[in-house]
Amino acid sequence: MKKKTEIAVNTSSGAEKVERIERQTQTPTEEKVEITKKRAQKSAQGEAALGSQKKTVKKTTQHIKQTDKKEKEIVAKKVNAQSTDGKAEKESLAAKARVERALQKKRAQEERKAKREAFAAKRKAEKAKRLAEKKAKIEKRKAEKKAKAEKRAAEKKARAEKRAAEKEARLRARAHAKANKNREKTKRKEEKNSSTENRRKKEHKDHERRNKGYGGWIAAVVSLGVLTLALATTVTVGAIEMNNTKAMITSAYRGTMYELTGLMEHVDEDLDRVRISSTPAQQSRILTDLLVQTRLAELDLEKLPLSAESDKNVTSFINRTARECEGMLNKLRHGGTLSGADFEKLEMLYKTNHEIREQLDELMQKMTDKDMACLIKDGSGAIADSLKGLENGTLAENSASFDKKVDKTDPAGTPRALPVAPDGKGSTIDPVKAEQLCSEYFSEYPVREYQCIGETVTPRYAAYNVQGYDEKGTMLFAEISQKDGALLRFDYFEDCSGETFDVKNAERIAEDFLEKLGYDDMEAVRLRENGSATEFTFVYEDDGVVYYPDEIRVQICRGRGVVTAFDATEFLQNHRGRALPKVKISLEKAQETLHEKLEVEASRLAVVKAVGGERTAYEFFCAYGEDRYFVYLDAVSGEELAIINTKNL
Repeated sequence: MKKKTEIAVNTSSGAEKVERIERQTQTPTEEKVEITKKRAQKSAQGEAALGSQKKTVKKTTQHIKQTDKKEKEIVAKKVNAQSTDGKAEKESLAAKARVERALQKKRAQEERKAKREAFAAKRKAEKAKRLAEKKAKIEKRKAEKKAKAEKRAAEKKARAEKRAAEKEARLRARAHAKANKNREKTKRKEEKNSSTENRRKKEHKDHERRNKGYGGWIAAVVSLGVLTLALATTVTVGAIEMNNTKAMITSAYRGTMYELTGLMEHVDEDLDRVRISSTPAQQSRILTDLLVQTRLAELDLEKLPLSAESDKNVTSFINRTARECEGMLNKLRHGGTLSGADFEKLEMLYKTNHEIREQLDELMQKMTDKDMACLIKDGSGAIADSLKGLENGTLAENSASFDKKVDKTDPAGTPRALPVAPDGKGSTIDPVKAEQLCSEYFSEYPVREYQCIGETVTPRYAAYNVQGYDEKGTMLFAEISQKDGALLRFDYFEDCSGETFDVKNAERIAEDFLEKLGYDDMEAVRLRENGSATEFTFVYEDDGVVYYPDEIRVQICRGRGVVTAFDATEFLQNHRGRALPKVKISLEKAQETLHEKLEVEASRLAVVKAVGGERTAYEFFCAYGEDRYFVYLDAVSGEELAIINTKNL
């Protein structure tokens, strides 16, 4: 029992020790110590075996010692900390704060670095993207530019081919019309020459017969004596004077017939143009000229030896044409327009007048002095028959009536002034230089020496006159501009015969000659043929627009294939740098204003010469039945500027 009490004391003293430790230290192991103490108390109070209790006490004691040791260390640390007024703790906290700030600063730096790297990567990506987009745009622009260039080249080639085809068509049409006209002229000339030769032969025979008869009559009269001879002489002189008077009258009537035929040709041309005109200004110009021509023709008809009835019937058509012209002119002067009925009247007048013109041409080819004498004597013969035919045709036409109406009107345009022409003052070259330039210009011609023989001064230009001769003595005459030494014109007077070169080759020769002189972008728009010589008219062409004031004429001898004449005065006077012509009316709109019966075969923009200056116009190549016309409409106002029949070119 005594041992048991000691164990309890020991246990109690252990508990007290534990309580003391609890008071001195407020450590986190309080609960564990309390639990251990309670468990020890419970173990001490139990009725377990002594050996088990000793083991328990021993374990508890060891545990308490270990706990006490740990607690002491904790207490020592705490006491040490308290003894220095918490300096170590503060330093620890400050160190922790510094570490934390350092960590935060490092993290901030890393974050900023990451942001910078991300921003740089983003900028790099955006820059690469922009470069890629810029490169793509550049490639796209290059592709578009290349496509546009190819398209423009294709369009230019197409326009060139179209212009070439149109030019060839125009040249063929003009050549055909010119050939027909030349054939007609040649035929009329041959017939006229034939009739003139026959008339001369007949007059010569009549003269010989008269002379022969007169000689025999003189021989007979001499034998009758002086009185009879004197009487016969008086009668003979009277007969001669009478014959001379008749010849003068016949010649006067013949001249009147020629004049009438020419006037009717003018009337025919005016009616031909006005029937397809569509603007009041152009119509007024043509109708005014037409009225003048009809009045002159009426006066010529009154001079012919016709009966009152015949004169009335023949002149009825001329009078009717004049009345119609006056009526249409009055309508236009008061702001009106020509109606469909007016155009039908003009069409009928043209057809009838064309028949009259053809009959007069035929009559003039066959007319002889005998026919005129018969007409003068009793109104019979071939002339009378022809005039009777004219009577019948005009009577049929004068009975026609017209009722339909059509409205067509266009505003008038405003002309531009021509550029000031050079006056020739302030020469920049001398005659010697002009001679040297001729040697260069005509280096391929068989002329070796040139001499300045004078000068030409006009309001438009001043030039040196230079001439030279080849081995055959054929002269080459040229005009050299005193201002800049340009070749203004020249003529090479060598005989031209044969047709070794066709028209196409002749045109190519002319183009090569112009290129040698430095004239580029020139287009042939007209040709004239005179035997073996063919004259081409070239005009300046730029971006599909032709400039008719900038004109150069080149003549080719098709027998030898050389340039025999050249004239660039119009080009050098008018050519200058121009902006692209401005238009207010589209090509389609302008085409709609053309006469309804015209069929447009080709069209383009052109600058043409007009009264008061240059005008921008649309050029239409049109067909009207078998005839071909060039019609020019102002591209700003729509006014009809000109109508040209290709057969008159």
